[in-house]
Amino acid sequence: MEKKVNFEVIVKPSRDQKSIYATDAFPAVSNLQEYKPPMDKNVEVGRKLERIGITVHHIGEYSISASCTAKQFEKIFHTKIRKHKFRTTEAIAGQKEFVMNSPGQEDPFEIPTDEGLDQLIERAYIQHTPQYFSTERTIPPFWNDKFRLRVPSDVAQIMKVSSLHKRGITGDGVKVAMPDSGFYHHPYFIEQGYNFLSIAAPDTVDHTTDFSGHGTGECANLFATAPGINFIGVKMDNPTLAFKTAVEMKPDVITCSWGYSLDKPETSMPNFLIPLHLAILDAVSKGITVCFSAGNGHFSFPGAMPEVISVGGVVVDENLNYSATAYASGFTSTWFPGRKTPDVCGLCGELPTADYIVLPVMSGADLEKEDGWGAFSGTSAASPMVAGVCALLKQVDKNLTPDEIKNILKYTAKDIVAGTNAHGKTAAPGPDEATGYGLVDADRAINALL
Repeated sequence: MEKKVNFEVIVKPSRDQKSIYATDAFPAVSNLQEYKPPMDKNVEVGRKLERIGITVHHIGEYSISASCTAKQFEKIFHTKIRKHKFRTTEAIAGQKEFVMNSPGQEDPFEIPTDEGLDQLIERAYIQHTPQYFSTERTIPPFWNDKFRLRVPSDVAQIMKVSSLHKRGITGDGVKVAMPDSGFYHHPYFIEQGYNFLSIAAPDTVDHTTDFSGHGTGECANLFATAPGINFIGVKMDNPTLAFKTAVEMKPDVITCSWGYSLDKPETSMPNFLIPLHLAILDAVSKGITVCFSAGNGHFSFPGAMPEVISVGGVVVDENLNYSATAYASGFTSTWFPGRKTPDVCGLCGELPTADYIVLPVMSGADLEKEDGWGAFSGTSAASPMVAGVCALLKQVDKNLTPDEIKNILKYTAKDIVAGTNAHGKTAAPGPDEATGYGLVDADRAINALL
């Protein structure tokens, strides 16, 4: 079967609206409506795209999610899809390049004139597979060759949630969504009695399988800090569409353990990321708290967005020594002037092996070693832990805004004063680029509200 191409279509703005691609465009939660095309125009474009043979999966407020075969895409848009490889220098074992399949700058690209679409569509961009911000070496669940954390007990204890759970603060009634590789209903989740729901984004199928193991494993970290939540896992293909699908579930919190390592010096945001940027701003404008992994040596977007909680990594050893880890990102954004990442941290392993937390996966998944378990690390693990603490805060006070939650987490975090991160930033007293404000302390955060 020929490979499918996922892309986002942006409709031309009305006369009284701004183009998101204008040179002076700077979208934010406060001015997002200025870039919002009329919904009836979006619907019209969606119908016309389907009439020329394109599959439309979702008509959103800021972009239309669609797909077709590579040959169709090349024919419709009069272009050529090529493979582009980008060398990486991040601290990711086994990942030396990032590959994107798209037209090159030298290739022609035309909006089709069929159905008058050239008068309605402003841009169309292929959506690329993001990088999952974890590196795993799969192991048996109780192999004692080195110190590792177990879920839920070890993670709960270090993140200071155990005492809260005993007080009934578990995230009860709070809805948390997570777009990722898939969500297998592992026997571990059943035994723990978690409220576990998985769905598929409109462009993918079979939400109960997770042949990677990434989504299944990482959501166990979320349950470790907030076992009472109503969880919705969104299996994704096009990440922009999966995120928009998560927003439509009307969650209180969204956590994402993936991104793009592109926010580097002397660069600007590539146009294909603008639909995702708008979708995240839209979520925050609706009062949804959004957490993103800061990356493992990556220059991560969307983790660098000022509107999200950027989650870095702290390693804690068997002697309860806390330090920054050379595995986790922390940098000043090029795309968002003055923005420093991360805001706060969850738990993350350290180099060279970086296998740190034993987590459940589907039998036969890429990340499984034995009996449906593997060992994970990276800031992929950290973001769900912090999202769980956000859920605890929302249980205590439903009216908390995303900014208020971020500030509570920052000013109650445990300051980390040792270690150096993947970008050479050294932890020191007070906020720094190694660990932000430090490791989230759920007990202090909740007590700040009570």
